[in-house]
Amino acid sequence: MKRLWVSLCLAACYCAPLAVADDLENLAGKWSLKKVNDQGQNITQTIEIKKDKFVFQILTSDGSVVIYAEGDFKLEKLGPFSAAKFSHIRGGSSPSNLDDVDDVYESIYILEGDDWTTAANFDKQRDGQKPSLDIYHRVKAEVKK
Repeated sequence: MKRLWVSLCLAACYCAPLAVADDLENLAGKWSLKKVNDQGQNITQTIEIKKDKFVFQILTSDGSVVIYAEGDFKLEKLGPFSAAKFSHIRGGSSPSNLDDVDDVYESIYILEGDDWTTAANFDKQRDGQKPSLDIYHRVKAEVKK
């Protein structure tokens, strides 16, 4: 029994980093979702992942940027859960108007094909930010003719 336990522990130690590495590769690119915010406005949220960096945007229905943020991106295993960690964040109303954000965001996620389901703002309470469950869809690259 002790051997089985040791074998399972070793398998978990070796498999977890591989699963995270696979997810990081599969998350590379741009993700988007459309939803209605608390003020009843239609918005689009996008996240673009490039290696260990992210760019997050909230856009109005006419495509204007309302919130822009960028920073470091890391995936972790938290027991049976997969987590995305967003840190060293700089944010503002545009890429040219950024301030340091003194916070780290951690979201539990599930990645299934071209759908990335995230549970955000469950890690701690933040003023004006309710917990949410969002399903981002991979943005397919347009083929230029």
